[in-house]
Amino acid sequence: MELKDYTSLLETPLNTLLKSLGNELKQVAKNRLIEYQTNEFKRNFFTKTLLHRSEPIKLTDFYLPLHIINQKDVLEYVEKPKKIPTENIEKLFKKSNYITLIGNAGSGKSTIVKYLFINAVETNFKIPIKVELRYLNEYKHSFKDYIFNEIFLFHKLGFTTAIIDRLLGSNKFVFFFDGYDEISSNKKEAITQEIDKFVSLYSDNSYLLTSRPYTNIDTLPLFTNYVVCELDDKEIPPFVKKQISNNEEELAEKIIKAISQIENHSYKTFLSNPLLLSMFILTFQSYSEIPKKRSDFYKQVFDTLYSVHDSVSKLSYVREKTSGLSKNAFEDVLRLFSFISYFEEKFLFQQDYIDKKLNTIKEKKKELKFDNQKLIADLQVAIGILNKEGIDYTFPHRSLQEYFAANYISNLSDQNKELIFNKIKNIIENKFMYIISNNHFLDLLGEQDYNSMIRLVVIPLIQTQLEILEKNGNLDYDEKYDLICKIFIVGVELMQKDIRAEKIHSDFCDTSNRPPIILVHDNNKMFPYPKHHKEIKKSNVNKSIKYIKENGKTWVEDMIKNVEEQEQSDADIIEII
Repeated sequence: MELKDYTSLLETPLNTLLKSLGNELKQVAKNRLIEYQTNEFKRNFFTKTLLHRSEPIKLTDFYLPLHIINQKDVLEYVEKPKKIPTENIEKLFKKSNYITLIGNAGSGKSTIVKYLFINAVETNFKIPIKVELRYLNEYKHSFKDYIFNEIFLFHKLGFTTAIIDRLLGSNKFVFFFDGYDEISSNKKEAITQEIDKFVSLYSDNSYLLTSRPYTNIDTLPLFTNYVVCELDDKEIPPFVKKQISNNEEELAEKIIKAISQIENHSYKTFLSNPLLLSMFILTFQSYSEIPKKRSDFYKQVFDTLYSVHDSVSKLSYVREKTSGLSKNAFEDVLRLFSFISYFEEKFLFQQDYIDKKLNTIKEKKKELKFDNQKLIADLQVAIGILNKEGIDYTFPHRSLQEYFAANYISNLSDQNKELIFNKIKNIIENKFMYIISNNHFLDLLGEQDYNSMIRLVVIPLIQTQLEILEKNGNLDYDEKYDLICKIFIVGVELMQKDIRAEKIHSDFCDTSNRPPIILVHDNNKMFPYPKHHKEIKKSNVNKSIKYIKENGKTWVEDMIKNVEEQEQSDADIIEII
């Protein structure tokens, strides 16, 4: 679509929206809205990807429309849930004006939003307004103020708050609130309430929010919740072909053939994630096999980004790095910066923030010497691991930040590991849902140092729950269920069975010795929705509590034994030489 075509498509909804304004004011407002929307169109229609880092390409050139399913079908374990396509925004909003899209890291949520933004105009649905929620972390006022001041007044789309209020009171807008999971935890509760108020106040518009799972966004009362589907076997080949230019058909066929020959089910599941599949395409000619650990795969991605020029095919060209740093030094800086920014809950980086953190890194790590601007230019241009969005910077995907942060921790001394793992344990004890909302980071960390995760986080967490059970003989129903959920979450999310199966997996996580685990986070406790209470029988909860009492000590002893055996085996190897 040409920009002039886009402008003409906006004419009709804008004329309808502005008809209540005076003629002179109407024309000025329409011109400004068209200018703003045209710029937003370009930002969403032309985009960079991991595979196309040198210059933006058309979204339609690489995007394969994804599917979603109703979250209710997931919670109720429907065997074959109805898959809903996302290629038509009007059909998507047919049943509800309020939608949440929930998906794991790299599932394609933000790309769906970009596509639907374009589709809203192409189909003359409504006027799209996109709000990236991470910008609210630095904003000092309310969510409504942000919409009024930073979008409408800043871009001169409305002249007074009264006019903006009148415009928003129509049904002519579709709002995309992207990245709820990137809101800082200290602001999340307040912003959630403000979003709910805003949506209720201007209820005739359409709204779509995106988030990673288990951020509690699915409890917003007006919204229907959908989960982004993974790619299935039939979708992977066309997805691969979409990512590679037409003159590279042979490469596309090789990649598709390599994927089809993978027998390991976990590998295929790995490639059902659009981001990870894109990374596999990126690394294919250098690494034609997928490593068993996701963290090793991210390492391959960095190696490829560091060495490869702008396209998949130009593997022999290495772009000059102006900062003069070695590859290892680049990795050191990325580890340090990612660790600091991740725990400060920063996912969008202003220039001042980057400079401040890089100066801190140089102050603390005397061996790292570089010019900040040259380093940023290398990360952005020569390597392509830092993107510029307007005047701010971000990683191509948050999962890369999580990888480098976890990698930094895994390379610490034993003494310093004990400090940071203890901090993580304390964070979890204060807010247990941290395990769920940060599961990707914790998975990567566990992969790279499993013994430390078990010894310093898992065992103390389970021991605390066992002590609560032992000291409090009169726990009520909710307290018992809360304790069961916490032990289960630790067993499933922190203890990775594919790395090392523990007795708790066979005794508790994979058997019927517990009630269904249906989580809703409320005041640091785990509770099911009221409508699910009937599924969680009191007798099953009591039976599970009894089972934990009888077996908890054995589970902890088994974990301690396994860690000791692993460490002893290393000691035995050292003794050989």
